[in-house]
Amino acid sequence: MARGTLVSERFRLPDDPAELYAFVEKAGWGDGFPVIPPTEDRVQAMLDATPRAPADSLGMVEPRRGEATVEKVAINAVLAGCVPEVFPVVLAAVEAVIQPEFNLYAVNTTTCCATPALMINGPARRTLGIECGYSCLGHNGRANATIGRALRLVLRNVGGAVPGTGSKSCFGQPGRVSLCFGEWEERSPWEPFHVRRGFAADENVITATCATGTQDIADVFAETGDELADVLAHGIDWIGNNKVLVPQGDGDMLLLLCPDFAYKIARDGYSVPDLQQMLFERTRTPIERWPKAYWPKLEERGYVESDGTVPLAARPDQFLIAVAGGESGHHAVYFCTFGLTWTVSRPFSLAGALADEGEFCELPSTAGS
Repeated sequence: MARGTLVSERFRLPDDPAELYAFVEKAGWGDGFPVIPPTEDRVQAMLDATPRAPADSLGMVEPRRGEATVEKVAINAVLAGCVPEVFPVVLAAVEAVIQPEFNLYAVNTTTCCATPALMINGPARRTLGIECGYSCLGHNGRANATIGRALRLVLRNVGGAVPGTGSKSCFGQPGRVSLCFGEWEERSPWEPFHVRRGFAADENVITATCATGTQDIADVFAETGDELADVLAHGIDWIGNNKVLVPQGDGDMLLLLCPDFAYKIARDGYSVPDLQQMLFERTRTPIERWPKAYWPKLEERGYVESDGTVPLAARPDQFLIAVAGGESGHHAVYFCTFGLTWTVSRPFSLAGALADEGEFCELPSTAGS
């Protein structure tokens, strides 16, 4: 569909996989893991999954402001191990993170551990085999792993987010290799995340949020949704949270609930806006948690309320809620926010026979039905 002349520089690559691996690492194109060689045939096969021309530009990728052409993204998708069918998702992911509100320059250059986290909604989850259930955040599924990895390689090879030069993150984090999953819409008691953001239920949507890491929040004692909301709030409002360092009105944060947690909260009559309001009210941290020497600094920034608390956010809608993960798990995951980014959602369409025929792959019970 998007066949055309490829303009990227050619290299003669070793045939031996180990030699190829070493070549790519020495060239600085990799992330420490083995890669698939981006031969012209493989890149063209990737391009067949989109109607866009190879020279089409998605935009500039910070911090180097490299131009993300469809061809360059395809090359990195091949390197990452993507199958062509997922390429439209990778393109949408790149388009999402280069939006101004995502603030990619800050994400890629900060000393923090910030990284894009990708969530997929819509029927493409089934078509492409996107994992939504058990271990959906890692070691379960080629689609999840390679979509997230393709985005990271684009950020590195096109955007220049190379550790120690473009990227100044003190530690990095495993999510800087890949962090991609699907919402388990079928196990959510509420409308799917993308519908609450204004998309149709049958649209395919990728959402890019920003995470400095993943904070597991466990509970086996809460009998009510109200009690569970307390546990969730105080699993979020720790004082080392990067969100405390930025104005409270900046940025949003994603809380991922396992189906059992979501059920318990909804069972007691609470909607997503209700839970957002509860989190907003209960993440007002008493200033006494900080060393007393910090108090004037917090007050100078205008962070301290008249009741002596420091709110984590300025509005309830800064707390984003989605459902995924295994059943009977008693866990939630807080994507510890960087604080200087806003979550971006972008629709995408699958191309070719997959979209035309509506083929569905068989997903295991861990990924939804």
